[in-house]
Parts: sequence; C-alpha cells; structure tokens
Amino acid sequence: MNASLIQAFALLIRGETVPFSRFPQEWLDEMLSEGGVTSIVRGSHKSLRVVSRAAFEVYLRSKGLQPDQLGETADLFAAPPPFRAHQVQLLGDSKAVPVRSCPGFPVNVIGPLSVRLGERKLLLCPCPGSFLYISDFLQFRIPSNAIVVGVENMENFRLPERQGAVWDEILDQFGGDGVPPLLLVSRYPQSRDLVTWLREIPNQYVHFGDFDLAGIHIFLTEFYRYLGAERSAFFVPADIEQRLSASGSRERYQAQFERFGKMVVPDLRLEPLVQLIHRHQKGYDQEGYIE
Repeated sequence: MNASLIQAFALLIRGETVPFSRFPQEWLDEMLSEGGVTSIVRGSHKSLRVVSRAAFEVYLRSKGLQPDQLGETADLFAAPPPFRAHQVQLLGDSKAVPVRSCPGFPVNVIGPLSVRLGERKLLLCPCPGSFLYISDFLQFRIPSNAIVVGVENMENFRLPERQGAVWDEILDQFGGDGVPPLLLVSRYPQSRDLVTWLREIPNQYVHFGDFDLAGIHIFLTEFYRYLGAERSAFFVPADIEQRLSASGSRERYQAQFERFGKMVVPDLRLEPLVQLIHRHQKGYDQEGYIE
C-alpha cells in the first residue's frame, strides 16, 4: 500500500471516477468483486466508480483504512521514512496501519437457532433489522443438519424476513428430509475467516449471490475452490431465466465480460446458468429477490 493508492481511494469515496491505471491489478480484481465499485468503459479508457458506498467503506476498513481519514493516511504514507516511522510509533495501532482489529463474520437467522460458542450455549434470534457478529469464530459451532447460506450482498443479508420464497426454495433444493435450520452468513468484512470456519465444520454451504459472471467467479474462487462439490453449491432459483430476460442488466454483463467471459467453470452444475447469462447477455442482482 502506498500514498498514491490511498489518494485514489479518497477520490473514489468522494464520488469521482478513477482510471484503472491508478490501481495494481490484484487490487482491481478484488475491488470489482467485493468492493462496491463498478467499471466504466469509454472506448479504450476504463475507470472505477463507487456504486455502493456502504460496501466500499466495509472494503476499506477490511484493509485497515478509515474512510473519513484517507487524506491524513495518504500524507502519512507519503512522508519520508524516518518521519513516517516516528508517526506510526506515536499512533501505535493506528488507523493508518492495516491491522485485524475485528476478526470473524456476521450471522443472521430465519428462526431461532441454538448454537455453541466454545463451552457456552447461545440462542441466535436477532430481531428484524439487526444481526449478530461472531468474532471468536473458531469456537463457533452449529447443529450438524443446519445449512449455511452465504448471502453475498448486505441488503439481502439484513432483510431475511422479506425473502421467504428464497429460503423456501433453498430448503426444497438442498434440505433433504425434514426441515433443517438455515444460518445466514456474510462475507463482509472481506477476509478468509468465513471459509476457514466452513472448512472446520461438516455443514453444507449454499451460496446465494448475484446471478452474473462476477457472482459465479466469487463462488468458485472463494468457496468451491476450498469446499468442493460435496460441501458447496450455488443457489439457482427456478425463475432466474425469466428474471434475466425481463429485467437483467446488459451493462453489468458487458462490464464483466472482459474479465470473466472466458473463465473456467469447474462446477458443471453451473454450466446452465452460465449459458443463460451468455445467451441473454445480462446479469441479475440478487436484491431483486427482496419482496
């Protein structure tokens, strides 16, 4: 991380468009997949713009940056090494130094769910409009029959009560016998903590994300890669073709095609969805399933 990169972040959070050239490629890939930004293409010129300030702020904080202090942080990184070292010493665990001050991930539930955190029993039952954060995630255990549903976008994660049809369909597709409980998890703040926890438990993981090329890429690279076909699946609603055709975003497809249009899809269960996306040349946001 350097002063120029932080200055580019400051421009983005002010609502400006910033050329791709201001960012290293690995940062571009990460920001486009989970940073709340989108690409803007005008001829041969490509730029980034924030489309979800909340998601972008979460992304910045996951990198140890404070959205309202980017200018000061850039000045600190631009200072000569002796002065900068002195400043960092003064700041201690400073907001300018990337640290993991809050490991873990948020969780939500459809109905009350009894879980364990170490030796303690807990009843997860957040009221509408709230959710819980599991910090000591390595000690977090859930019933063996519970299905873990990864909800990609924060608005869907916050409002489970307005997506009853989605949860019913997930249970129909993946529930098997009986009605297993669902635990909703969020990938924000972006880290490896969620997949680390998933690899430690036997439960099935179902990914509920955007129905576009980037959403499929997130599932394949962040979850399927580590859990495989036996432990993970991408939720494809029965009506997705109708929604893609009627109200999908062609701009979203075009913006993502250069990076993901020819991606390898090792999970053959996703081939029909990928073909639908290419056929209609559209992507569909999962927020469309909020009633």
